[in-house]
Amino acid sequence: MDVDTALLRAFVTTAEECHFGRAAHRLVLSQQALSKRIARLESLLGIRLFDRTRRRVELTAAGIRFLPYAREAVDAVDAAAAALITPDLPLTVDVLDEHLTALQLVRRALEHDPELTVHVTMREHRRSVVEGLRAGDFDVALGRAGAVDQPWPADVRRRPLFLERVALLLAATDPLAARAEIPLAELRGVPLWFPAIGAPEEWISYLREFAGAFGLDIDYSGSTMGMELFIDRIRTGDRRGTFYASGMPAPPDSRLRVVPLGPPAPVFAWWAMWRRRIPDQVIDRLVASMVDDLAEQWAFAADPARGWLPAADRACLASDLDRGNASERANWPHPKSSSAQWEGLDRL
Repeated sequence: MDVDTALLRAFVTTAEECHFGRAAHRLVLSQQALSKRIARLESLLGIRLFDRTRRRVELTAAGIRFLPYAREAVDAVDAAAAALITPDLPLTVDVLDEHLTALQLVRRALEHDPELTVHVTMREHRRSVVEGLRAGDFDVALGRAGAVDQPWPADVRRRPLFLERVALLLAATDPLAARAEIPLAELRGVPLWFPAIGAPEEWISYLREFAGAFGLDIDYSGSTMGMELFIDRIRTGDRRGTFYASGMPAPPDSRLRVVPLGPPAPVFAWWAMWRRRIPDQVIDRLVASMVDDLAEQWAFAADPARGWLPAADRACLASDLDRGNASERANWPHPKSSSAQWEGLDRL
């Protein structure tokens, strides 16, 4: 039987979404066009694949049996097309926000591999990772896998990169600024500020869960009004303290201090995420140098008493490690990673 790949892709996408509207949006089709493709496939197969009501779309028993084979066929077609993609393909990489560490990682990748061609975008709060990848806004996104709605979308792949310790940015005159590390218990009652307007949603959701876990008071009002003004409000004492990632450039002002938090140390987990049509060797080349200076951050995840991650991030990381075999671990997340780093992660 000859079946058009477009019909199989329509079926697989609808099965993944269990919703004709969302599936049609992913495929850039009208719902009517999608329904016609599903009906055509069901006619060719001579069997109903979906049970549909006004409120629900479910696979039939036949649809459940057919799905893995249909997905394999679609993946095979995508793999054939991907085989034509060379490692020097220009990539559009989303770094979430220009002030975050992800941009430093891309710069490091370009320094390590000057012939790598990368275009940078910043999705900020406008679109989710999965929406942006499916829409073709970017080829690869750097961000939190734990912020992606579960279950994990079958058409998106991910690879953990590193854990970044979160610190507190304070004026140098603040009593807490003289500390080598600020225990989280001492932050209770301290007025903290992280303006939500214009801030990446992945950071806001991270901080909301962090604040809830440790009883912290965070004011999300206002906007950064640009990084310079954002930092200046801390320096002048207009706002007492805000959160600052350890991998970000040091504030260009001696009147400010960045002080680590913990224990447990809050860490922000970064992943590379991409559509499965992008070949692994392209991703390997992009991330080859991204964890050189941050490998020690993995130690924070080994012991929950030392490192804190949102529950979804920890679950994603544990799942990624469970799927990795010995040969993959030798090269992931970085060719120079030591087995000791993986042993630490195994205790999650």
